[in-house]
Amino acid sequence: MAIKLVLCDMDGTLVPFGHDGVSDRTIRAIHELVESGIHFGPSSGRERGDLVRFFYGDELCLGTGIMGGGKMVYVDGELVYRRTLPYDALLDMVSELLLIDGAVFNFYLPTDEHGRGPAGFGAAGVTPQQLRVISEHLGEGFSFGLFPEPPEGVTTGAILFDEQQVTGPEVIARLSAACPEIDFVRSAPYAYDVLEKGWSKVNALPIIQESLGVGLDEIAYFGDSHNDLTMMEAIPNSFCPANGVPEVKAVARYVIGDCEDDSVAEVMESLVRHRGRIVL
Repeated sequence: MAIKLVLCDMDGTLVPFGHDGVSDRTIRAIHELVESGIHFGPSSGRERGDLVRFFYGDELCLGTGIMGGGKMVYVDGELVYRRTLPYDALLDMVSELLLIDGAVFNFYLPTDEHGRGPAGFGAAGVTPQQLRVISEHLGEGFSFGLFPEPPEGVTTGAILFDEQQVTGPEVIARLSAACPEIDFVRSAPYAYDVLEKGWSKVNALPIIQESLGVGLDEIAYFGDSHNDLTMMEAIPNSFCPANGVPEVKAVARYVIGDCEDDSVAEVMESLVRHRGRIVL
């Protein structure tokens, strides 16, 4: 069966950690995919307004995809689904975070009905002094500053932790006990996605399948971290770069080259040459 949709995680899969965006080769490969009739889309914990910078404003790369950790689905430039985080549970989480040094809730401000809005981040669950320390250690900015509590309507957020002050498992153990309505899934070396209990990227998969009319065996999925596991388990044609975590490599059908070496772009180029057939 030929591939008709390529879904790709961003951090650590399409974009090496520490890089500001995808490579020129990746941009070219995405354009070739789309021109050949194969849809491409990010499958990311990030929201669309933030992802634009990784593709240097190239809207074609963002027209379709699963974003916000499965809580936002785009098809051909239109937002077809959005789900917000449970507000009362977020308030409980932020209250517990205030008792933990070295961790912060990092969230996107709510967007409009089209998924458009501010591209920056807000912070909650820390004191101003702690936020300065965390920002300095992680090299992360919080462009919309510190909120006493998150606004209603937040779709996407993550717990960031500073390993110089606290360990990730320690933070998540405390938050999980205090907030049973929330799941925390590791998405980067110092980050855990904040998700409604039982929700992940895979919950959005039937929505994008129905919109595009594609079967599971017509999708190629690329991912490297724990927040990709549900997708890798559901999609037969799954790929993990060599730098991926062991748990994802064990589930992936194919383990390819390192993210640093444009391994995903190489597979996409092959899909174009072979009219959607997987030839490695």
